[in-house]
Amino acid sequence: MIFLIAGHGCGDSGAVGVNGRTESAETIKLRDKIKVHLQSNGAKFYTDDDHDGLATVLNKCNTVSGSVVLVIHFNAGAKTATGVEVIVGDDAQGNDLALAMDVLDVMIKYTGLKSRGIKKESQTPRKRLGMMREHGAVCLLETCFISNETDMQKYDNVASELARELAAVLIRHDAKAS
Repeated sequence: MIFLIAGHGCGDSGAVGVNGRTESAETIKLRDKIKVHLQSNGAKFYTDDDHDGLATVLNKCNTVSGSVVLVIHFNAGAKTATGVEVIVGDDAQGNDLALAMDVLDVMIKYTGLKSRGIKKESQTPRKRLGMMREHGAVCLLETCFISNETDMQKYDNVASELARELAAVLIRHDAKAS
């Protein structure tokens, strides 16, 4: 089963970027675009509720070893910071890394943004991420820098195609796990 989670919720805007765009609103938009493609392909999936905080989302996720989990975020930094990165748990295994690489490849191919690579959660500012404790193939996508106007333009130009391709990646990994 696929678990598709929009980072930030329950009143947490996340990062605020170009033109006042909030990370929470952007993650929900991308999640919902991916969701449409999952539905049209008959995939079994779960999405978070926009009003749930992280603890509630974690309690509602009933992942198992064959699950596929994608958590969507947008990065923030200096206006010149750019690129896409995917985060995996410090204990990431082959399935986690394969999912992360496929997600990263899609993002780079469609946006043309710089690859910041696949990083372990201990390499992030928070050092430990709650969703990395879920079972199955798990990764967190830092879509682009919400604080960089060019990143956001490149993302906006291909958001629909990204949603379609990310859904295909999730479906493919879910089929491998079954």
